[in-house]
Amino acid sequence: MSIAPISLYPCLFFESQAEQAARFYTSIFPNSSIDTINHFTDTGHDFQKHLIGSVMSVAFTLNGMTWLALNSKPKDIPMNESVSFQIICEGQEDVDYFWGKLTEAGDDGAEIDESKQICGWVKDRFGVHWQVVPRLVEEVMTSGNAERMQKTMKAVMEMKKIVVKDIVDALEGTA
Repeated sequence: MSIAPISLYPCLFFESQAEQAARFYTSIFPNSSIDTINHFTDTGHDFQKHLIGSVMSVAFTLNGMTWLALNSKPKDIPMNESVSFQIICEGQEDVDYFWGKLTEAGDDGAEIDESKQICGWVKDRFGVHWQVVPRLVEEVMTSGNAERMQKTMKAVMEMKKIVVKDIVDALEGTA
């Protein structure tokens, strides 16, 4: 059996903030753009009639990868940590940049849930979960070296935002 090539990309469900979220994310990541914005029409279900003319979906590109934001999420279905997106950063400057941008409060007064900031995880103002990870941590955690993995994990578990110097110190035994 031969399977034809497919496209695979994330679809994020929002109540009504799809366009705002897409614009926020494309302002953070390089090589990003808003590609198409579609609006609800009168061909939808009856329960969507009040949405006619409002934004239904936004196709956008983040760092060359296609994403879709969709305004269709029921209020009683929250985003949660079961899905997150990893940003592998080259060094501390990149970690600081992405962490800073993703933890900015919104103009609408949306606050950041700091209780979700642990071990490099951050929940942004739209409720989307991200893992801001230095490449060093990724390399150690996929190396198969149990001792280095344990030292790294112990250090990371004590952090909110991951600090590369503290990981290096833990690996060298100077922490």
